[in-house]
Amino acid sequence: MEFLQKLGETAKGLSDKAKEVARRSGEYLEATRLKMELSRLERELTNNFLSVGELVYRRFKGEEGLDAEIERLLSATKKVEEDMLSIQEQIDRLQPRPLVCPQCKVELPSGGKFCSYCGIMVAQEKR
Repeated sequence: MEFLQKLGETAKGLSDKAKEVARRSGEYLEATRLKMELSRLERELTNNFLSVGELVYRRFKGEEGLDAEIERLLSATKKVEEDMLSIQEQIDRLQPRPLVCPQCKVELPSGGKFCSYCGIMVAQEKR
């Protein structure tokens, strides 16, 4: 009877660990999807900047009727920047960044109060 009870406890422990692994895997996949979307938005942002620059230059040279298109591109660019910020916040929630020493920029282990490289006291962030 005791053997079966221990076996049941072990199985429950393994089940809990499997659930944790599945949860973390799901978070990793979601973070990867978000990073791909962020990359796509970065390319769109670059294209918008190039297009705005070209339109402003054409207007500078004297071409008329470009103001509406410039305004549309500027509004679209602002929306892309907002979307990128939102996606980065989602990524940060899924994969918090490690603490970095403000002086020497070395990645710090969690829970430490001092940088192990330069010795400076490090303010702990709440997560």
